Amino acid sequence: MPVLSIEHLRQVGAAIFAAAGAPPAAANVVAKLLADANAVGHDSHGVIRIPQYISTIEKGEIVPHAEVEVVRQTAAAAVLDGHWGFGQVVMNQAVEMGLERAGNCGVAAITVKNANHIGRLGSYVEHIAEANMIGLLCANSHGAGAGVAPWGGIAGRLGTNPLAGGWPDGEGGALVLDITTSVVAEGKVRVKRNRGEPVPEGWIIDAAGQPSTDPADFYDEPRGSLLPFGGLMGHKGYGLGVVVELLGGALSGAGCARGRKARIGNGCFLLVINIGRFQPLAEYAAQVRAFADYLRASPKAEGVDAILLPGELEKQEREQRQAGVAVEEETWRQILDCAHRVGAVLPSV
Repeated sequence: MPVLSIEHLRQVGAAIFAAAGAPPAAANVVAKLLADANAVGHDSHGVIRIPQYISTIEKGEIVPHAEVEVVRQTAAAAVLDGHWGFGQVVMNQAVEMGLERAGNCGVAAITVKNANHIGRLGSYVEHIAEANMIGLLCANSHGAGAGVAPWGGIAGRLGTNPLAGGWPDGEGGALVLDITTSVVAEGKVRVKRNRGEPVPEGWIIDAAGQPSTDPADFYDEPRGSLLPFGGLMGHKGYGLGVVVELLGGALSGAGCARGRKARIGNGCFLLVINIGRFQPLAEYAAQVRAFADYLRASPKAEGVDAILLPGELEKQEREQRQAGVAVEEETWRQILDCAHRVGAVLPSV
């Protein structure tokens, strides 16, 4: 597998998206967020998505030069329409609007509709936390959710419906929780498929509702489903998935899950909270530091080296991957094919 630097991956993505018709600023936003996902170990939301995005552009489903429209707004709220451009572009604008409004009003709520895949949610809430605010974000599949079975069902009726939160850690960084309400993100099944590896037991069922470890049972017709997270307590993941549909789908106007015939994308709900309007920032930071120390001081189970807080594993991955990221041969082949199709000139390694 080729091992490439994060900056090289960003440059490759930016070159390909620009050649496919995206304005340079938009191409850079998308490429940076994809490369950042690789940097923290979430390859499922990294450059593996470049072929997906280019294919979607070729089908006319991503409008690379689309402009974001503010449909309505108040001092503390806004509704954004991405007009089916890159999801990262509209979500980036939503974050900046949320920060500005929360700075003025204490809290801000922003919804997004008609957006393509926004990528890794953790990147957005981490940025908010680094601005000393709290960010809560969730996204549905814009009505096209059909990959995750409901609790007790065997056919897909929901998207993976991720949700994320970012909080200042009291030390200049961020605590970041970024999870799907399914047992795993769809992209992690995609990575396993591209590596020619089976998925772990408990991730997917086939079309007949039987447990499977073959990624093809999820992607090939008749299609199987991912399971909600929670195992025997899967009603919890299912319930959270429903909540995401109501916030990211119904409230945003993107629509709740209604099957694969709906146009796939992301409907989003973002809440930004200005800590200083509720608690002096120094007092908040002291509370978080003390809480983190209390958690880390827990006696450890056998084989556990350290108690980690949400987002710390990603921080470790970022340090370890400074030397480069290994990209699957099949993924890299697909990326090079995309570059050829759009006529992109890629930077030399």
